[in-house]
Amino acid sequence: MKLRAVDSVLACALVSGVALAACAKSGEPDGAGGQTGGGSGGTTGAGTGGSTASGGATGTGTGGRLGGAGGQTGGGSGGTTGAGTGGSTAVACPTGATFCSGFEQAGMPAGTTYRVNAAPGDWSRDFAQDTTMHNGGAASLRVKPGTEAGTSGSAYKMLAVTAPSGKFWVRFYVRSDRDLGEVDPTAPGDGLHNAFAEAAGSDDPNDGVILEFAQDAGVAFNSHDDVRWPTGFGRVGGAIVAYTLPKDTWHCIEISFDSGTRVQTLFVNGVQKINATDYPMAAQVGRPFATFRFGYMQFHGQPRTMWYDDVAVGPNRMPCL
Repeated sequence: MKLRAVDSVLACALVSGVALAACAKSGEPDGAGGQTGGGSGGTTGAGTGGSTASGGATGTGTGGRLGGAGGQTGGGSGGTTGAGTGGSTAVACPTGATFCSGFEQAGMPAGTTYRVNAAPGDWSRDFAQDTTMHNGGAASLRVKPGTEAGTSGSAYKMLAVTAPSGKFWVRFYVRSDRDLGEVDPTAPGDGLHNAFAEAAGSDDPNDGVILEFAQDAGVAFNSHDDVRWPTGFGRVGGAIVAYTLPKDTWHCIEISFDSGTRVQTLFVNGVQKINATDYPMAAQVGRPFATFRFGYMQFHGQPRTMWYDDVAVGPNRMPCL
């Protein structure tokens, strides 16, 4: 397999007289800094449970994680969540949501923390409200590609929110200008490991308690390169059979993250695709999941633009709109 390391130059910054430094290397260097948004929307209540299914291929992925220094915390009031497709009316947060946003208000979403593996700076370097592209309501969150002028230069670009400890559900809509799950057409054996969203022990980019909703030989879960794919997909018989989600289309993602039972479940557009049991390995979840992160972490491949809308986190399932 042809592996291509991510080149990352981690800048040194002087903040309030304290030098924040990191070095460019693969693996998991220490991270520092961060910015946090104030408040989070949602009420508390019970939701509906998910179904259980077997399946999920198993494999080993490629690539490493790059942590970093700097970041920002969002402030202001929380927004509502947009519903439906193509509409302009935002709706209330799902019942029981501990965080939700339809990104209807300009500025960093309330309740989020911005981290990068670069010098500290404003979240708007890597994210922007987009009123021209949305699933519901009148806006979405755009994750800028690294090639766009003024971005941080960080491979890791995520917003983190506090989640119910140990077990929680997320529901979000995602869109990309490249297929999610794509493989390298010039090197068919390269699964192009990149991460879109994560459950983690904290908002620290280098936290070892981590489970990615990612692509690695197709859409998959990835924890320290231990990969779970939808049944029949992934690395099959020495070849890649990639489960992909088409570009330029909104896709509803629902995930149940559970660090206690170590059962992780993925629904795509309302259909269960992965039910990974005994996963991750017990040694990798010595602390409970406590944070949900979304954005983009580029390990391999070409830059991409991504959009998120109608993101919700809570203790129970929040079905697609």
